[in-house]
Amino acid sequence: MAKYYFKENFFSTSTTAIDIYNEQHHAVFALKLYYTSTAQETFAWLGKKKHNFEITDGQDIFRVRQERSVSGKFKTPFKTVWEVEKNNEVIGVFRTKIGFKPKMLFEGIQGDTLTFQSGFISRSVNVMNEQAQTLMTTKSERFKIASRHDIDIQSDIYNPAMLLLLFQVFYEFQEYQRSKSD
Repeated sequence: MAKYYFKENFFSTSTTAIDIYNEQHHAVFALKLYYTSTAQETFAWLGKKKHNFEITDGQDIFRVRQERSVSGKFKTPFKTVWEVEKNNEVIGVFRTKIGFKPKMLFEGIQGDTLTFQSGFISRSVNVMNEQAQTLMTTKSERFKIASRHDIDIQSDIYNPAMLLLLFQVFYEFQEYQRSKSD
């Protein structure tokens, strides 16, 4: 249905927006990292995981905030959880799932579920719905400081901005997990 690509910032803790391009090489989305506190920013500079991202097409803004940065909530044991918002309204949660392969689930407020999954070594990601229908596939460069990501969205059921945002969270979380195992 639609193909997109982008290249990450050279400095991984930068809050500079990353342009996401369509097949016609037009910037159609802007993705950026943001911090909710100076402590988060300090930990990111020290090599800890990045917490929060947002993406916009100039009209809608999708954001994810990691659970422990959400006021009044506690980190869920054994998994990491992000709230997913569209224009400041919560539309679901994105959480890790313990399993054989790296996996995360988006659980929408309307009861829908998307599964983001990759292989052990592979940097490619597949996104499927509850009916095991592939909605998105990705391919990412390996061993690069500022990786390029190629994304193929095969369905128009979900806003592409949301899918791109959740992919970035999944990818960054997997990279963080890989770095911890070194």
